Amino acid sequence: MKELFNLNSVWVQRFAMLTNLVMLNLLWLVCCLPVFTAGAATAALYHTVFLYHTKMDDAVLRPFFHAFRTNFRQSTMLLLPFLAALVLLVFDIVYLVSHGRGTALLFLLIVAVFIVLGMLAHLFPLIARFDMKPSALLRTAFSLVMLHLPATFAVIAMTFLPLFLLAFHPSLFLRFGVAWAGIWFALIAYFFGRLLLKIWDRHLPSGG
Repeated sequence: MKELFNLNSVWVQRFAMLTNLVMLNLLWLVCCLPVFTAGAATAALYHTVFLYHTKMDDAVLRPFFHAFRTNFRQSTMLLLPFLAALVLLVFDIVYLVSHGRGTALLFLLIVAVFIVLGMLAHLFPLIARFDMKPSALLRTAFSLVMLHLPATFAVIAMTFLPLFLLAFHPSLFLRFGVAWAGIWFALIAYFFGRLLLKIWDRHLPSGG
């Protein structure tokens, strides 16, 4: 029983981490609301998560907003072209599906959407961790997508699961609404961030 109230106990530390992830999730959702700030918010989310994994800091507000301000310009400049590309690709896919034609082209467009989303999944963690020029960030993000397809697919699927449920199973989406708003996206960043640190140790040793 005494162990439960020990600040250094495993249970207290886990509860503190859970609380931090809930705060991070709420911060990320709020900072993503204007949409064009989603890149900076995601970089800030991963920056804070990386501090947890490297035992450098366990705070939330200060590192999050510091990273948000620091990475805002670069993250936004990189995000906007990707958003434009996604809009065009999705428009083309909807057009082809609605007209029931272009099976080969439809497949290529879906692959293109996956690559764009995959690059976004890797891009903002890279911004949070490395000081790279935009061209180097884009090349590295693309390489990581190609080298780690299963992990990339998994993080994309988990990230867009709430949107998928909202579109095709609204009742199930509402049933887990507290999870989406409370911890879901921060939890994804926590586990994907831990995996990325291991991947970077192999491919980008300077980022360890």
